[in-house]
Amino acid sequence: MPLSDFKEAFPLLCSRLEQAKRNGRTGQAYLFLGDDAVFLEKFAMAWAQTAACTGNTPTGESCGHCHPCDLFQRNCYPECLFLRPQSKSRQITVEAMRQFEYDINLAATPGLLKIGIIVEAECLGEEAQNAFLKTLEEPPPNTLLLLLTVNSRKLLPTIRSRCQTISLLRNRQSYELAAQKGLFTVLAKLKRGAGAGIGLKTSARITAMFAELHKDAESLAEETKDHRWDDTEDARIKKQLEEEYIAKIEAEYVRLRESMLSALTAWFLQRFLICQGVRKDLLPHAEMLEAEEDIFSAPPKPEEAEEDIRLAEELTSCIKANVDERLALDAFCLTVSEKKPKPASRQ
Repeated sequence: MPLSDFKEAFPLLCSRLEQAKRNGRTGQAYLFLGDDAVFLEKFAMAWAQTAACTGNTPTGESCGHCHPCDLFQRNCYPECLFLRPQSKSRQITVEAMRQFEYDINLAATPGLLKIGIIVEAECLGEEAQNAFLKTLEEPPPNTLLLLLTVNSRKLLPTIRSRCQTISLLRNRQSYELAAQKGLFTVLAKLKRGAGAGIGLKTSARITAMFAELHKDAESLAEETKDHRWDDTEDARIKKQLEEEYIAKIEAEYVRLRESMLSALTAWFLQRFLICQGVRKDLLPHAEMLEAEEDIFSAPPKPEEAEEDIRLAEELTSCIKANVDERLALDAFCLTVSEKKPKPASRQ
């Protein structure tokens, strides 16, 4: 994906980056700040291709024809290294950082720019950040370092001050994944008093979505898998690569699941806003409620809508704490859809 694909959304920023490339003033360390981790990674790859391009176009854009551009377009640029969370803890350990630094400092293939990308840099622990400072202060020659984050406040001031900060904030959280999986249509049936049958059916549907997410995580991990070691006969290397591959799948799955849980909470927040009298055209994500149009004429009680938000946040906390997903979803959906007994009539 070339940088030109982002010009409609960020025309001035793209122009400045291309001008820096044209004038030979590309920086060595950038901090990309945004509100969508997937979007940040796509933009980072576009800028990495532009920076690595050897076509010397008059505008500074990537030419799309030189050897580095060809490698990027085939997703096999050998000098692009990634560091990302690779465990359920969603932390980037100091050991992983030291390995990343070691790889960054290895000599690059002649004629190719060495590129290091830290995805979800907010997951760097303080020790890992401190370990990275020396490399960030004095990167090896012909090296580009890109840090991507949706929460720069978790980064040390010493890290932020050594990078050129590029804001890619769009002031709008994307819930495209949840919409594609049909989450909002399923949630529309989860109402107070709907009964245990609806609650369990909703839980089963969301559980199936999570299973799809795991398959998506496997596909994403396969797409970025380094196939240079596929033919190795070294059992130790094979075992290490397999462990890293499995950890990468799990980390990617956790990221996708967090996106779905965030969308679930946001859906209940939209309902709460309606209960407080907010008009449809003023809702941050009115599109979430398209499958529940009657909510605007007969919204739930404010206290019930507020309680549902609390339950959604509790669900997220439980799953992050590694409570069994199906049990947590069953408990959540059954509580939301529970039928309250009617008060006994007075004789």
